[in-house]
Amino acid sequence: MNDLYPYQRAGVAWLAQQKTALLADEMGLGKTAQAIMAAAEIGAHRIGVVCPASLRLNWRREFDRWWPDWLERPLLYVESYDKVARHCWREPNFDLLIVDEAHYAKTPTAARTKALYGKSADGSGLVSKAKRTWLLTGTPAPNNPAELWTHLRALRPEIVTGANGKPAAYWSFVKRYCHTFDNGFGLQIGKGRRLDELKKIIAPFILRRTKMEVLKDLPEVRFDVLPIEGWMQPLTDGEAWNEGIVSKVLREEGVDGLRKIASHVATLRRLTAMAKVPALIEWIEGFLESGEKLVVFAHHRDVIEALSEALMTANFGVVRITGDTPQVFRQANVDLFQNDPLCRVFIGQLQAAGTGLTLTAASTVLLAEQSWVPAENVQAAARVHRIGQKNACQVWSAVLAGSIDEQVGAALTRKMNDLVQLFGSV
Repeated sequence: MNDLYPYQRAGVAWLAQQKTALLADEMGLGKTAQAIMAAAEIGAHRIGVVCPASLRLNWRREFDRWWPDWLERPLLYVESYDKVARHCWREPNFDLLIVDEAHYAKTPTAARTKALYGKSADGSGLVSKAKRTWLLTGTPAPNNPAELWTHLRALRPEIVTGANGKPAAYWSFVKRYCHTFDNGFGLQIGKGRRLDELKKIIAPFILRRTKMEVLKDLPEVRFDVLPIEGWMQPLTDGEAWNEGIVSKVLREEGVDGLRKIASHVATLRRLTAMAKVPALIEWIEGFLESGEKLVVFAHHRDVIEALSEALMTANFGVVRITGDTPQVFRQANVDLFQNDPLCRVFIGQLQAAGTGLTLTAASTVLLAEQSWVPAENVQAAARVHRIGQKNACQVWSAVLAGSIDEQVGAALTRKMNDLVQLFGSV
């Protein structure tokens, strides 16, 4: 565990002692790595992972990255919530079941919750087929404490008992730990109450660390690759030939040689970028569940338009800056993102918004597309990593798995980390 931070090593040790547990570290603190290393620690051989569809490939890559070389490789099964809801696993007997972004299973009546926890969250679902179940989410109760009930009822029923000593029913739990009101259309759930009591009850089940608590352990800024699955139409002969050019230049000249051929492979870059959009939208919506803000950079207008439209349709506050944004609106959009809690996403065109702006209301950057000049990506990251930032910053470079985009993205990320290490900051 030499590559883990001290708080992560503590998380591994804690998980390894638990049959059922919820690791609720804030986003960006490495819950995936901790779960994998803890799985190795307990010698799990047959492991199931349930996660959003956009993260399936990332989980497989992270197992390749973190599973110790000297241990026998586990039998790994990774599926999305939607597939699990359709009972895709015929023999779901696991040494360990890992449920990522576990807040997806917060609604008792949802099909995915029933598949995991049983019809009444009584533990009769998929979790009953696993010797251990570990939940991971940075937002265990995104809206109110009632959203903890499904997890507790299914995995730790003994700590949510009612006056009769039996596991508390859903509305009994709600009425004890949430304010409720009738809006004329039925009983509605409001903010929490008796939180000190609830916190004490769930303490054995949940481990949560915030970025501020572990800031001393973290580098100021981290660059990492986010591999995602997408569908791209078959390449023409010319596009395939251009893909070969990119591979040759990358192999012979490294990332520094890419800039001079950019104009020759413009169509290929655009096709690759658009193929990522559906998975990017899902990832962004999942990220926003954390309550944090997000800065997104892209190169192509089509990508920016598609992301903006989808996120605004989903009622997330979005502002953007492209080369067409009048100067008078640029600062207004920045101020809105910085000061309005309802404005959750800033989308910028790399060339138009990658320098000169302060976007410290967020500490996470998603490079939906990267510049082929590593320093320009580092400059984009510096929009959040500057004076006024109180958190460690994370920069994700989204790459299309199995494409030339993945090779370029990995090379650029290595180069960006080198620049930060060399100069000490972005």
